[in-house]
Parts: sequence; C-alpha cells; structure tokens
Amino acid sequence: MKLLSVTISCILAFGALCFVLCAVGAEPEPPMWDFEGKDGKDELKAWSAGNQLAELEIVEVKDKKGEKRSVLKTKSLGGDPYMYPGGSSGVVNYGSIDGTKYNILYMGIRVNIPNTWQIYYFSKQEQGWNENQRQNFQVNSVDDFEDIEVEITRGGWDKRDGIRFRIDPGTAQGVEAEIDYISFTGSPNPDQAVKPTGNIAVTWGSLKNGH
Repeated sequence: MKLLSVTISCILAFGALCFVLCAVGAEPEPPMWDFEGKDGKDELKAWSAGNQLAELEIVEVKDKKGEKRSVLKTKSLGGDPYMYPGGSSGVVNYGSIDGTKYNILYMGIRVNIPNTWQIYYFSKQEQGWNENQRQNFQVNSVDDFEDIEVEITRGGWDKRDGIRFRIDPGTAQGVEAEIDYISFTGSPNPDQAVKPTGNIAVTWGSLKNGH
C-alpha cells in the first residue's frame, strides 16, 4: 500500500508539473474587445484617444433589426484622428501579436459617412510608427453594422510580431463611428454578422494594396 501511495503521488506531481509547463509555454491570445457590460467599460479606461477624436464612450444602440448592441462611439474632429486600443503610443495591456497567425483584424462598424480608415502598427522587427507599417481600408457601412475583415499585409505584418497598434477611424472631419467589436480571431457574435456588400474582389484588392 505504501508503494502504491508513493506511485500515485509521483503521478499526480508529474501531472501538475506538465500542466504548469504547458501553461507557461502557451501562446497568449491576441486582444479582443466587445464593449459589453462592466468589463467593457473597465477595459475602455486603458484606451486613449490620441488625436482629433471626441471622447471615447460606450453606449447602447439599436441595429437595423432593432437589436441592442453595446458599442464604442466616437467622432473625428479633424483629418487625422486616431486612438490606441488597450493603451497608448508607448504602453499597452496586451502581449505581442503573432502576425503569421493573426493577420486579419475583424471589426463590426457603423458610420454616418463612408470614409477611408487606417491601421498603424509598431512591431518587434521595426520599432517605430511610420507609413510603411500602415494599412488603409474603406468603411462604407452607413445603413447598418457590417463585419469588416482587414487583411494586414503592408509592411510585412503577416511576417512580424506586432507590439501595439492604433486605429484611425476616418481620414476626414465629422466621421461618427460606432464600433461593435475589435478582434483578431473573428466576430464574437457570428449570429449578428453582416458582411459588406459590393464587389468583394475589388474590396480585397484595395485592402491588400493599401489604397
């Protein structure tokens, strides 16, 4: 019985060690924000509206179907608005993002006017905010929320490790934006997903070329 007890203890200890090692070696999940409930409001406290943006706030709105959504709302006050999810230009509250695995940014967005948006990023391989590490994309979702998928290719994001990124919600004054979620792993609410209409091939060609 004593030998059996020692053997079981060893097995349990080995299992616990394996669990700890797996947890330590596990790859961190990329950041995701859905702006729901108290957690969403607490998360927003870490964000910063870097330039030419109205106050970032979480509000409850209704989509075209009449369903309620908790969204991030802001408005551009000039032609160069931008905000930093989960931090600032120098510090963020998430780990690096493996661009080889997570090279698409998913967002649910509704706006008052169509406009060009931008994503700038700061990587381990090129530590600086610059035009090379920038992806342009078009947002036309005026009538209702649309689920937009932005493939980030410019500057080699898909071969790099992103340390932090910023979102420019428009490139003109007066863009009113409601953002339902921001994610690198897909929509958190697939049942509500509404894909953009129009020529998808042209849309993706524009995204990839950064126009």
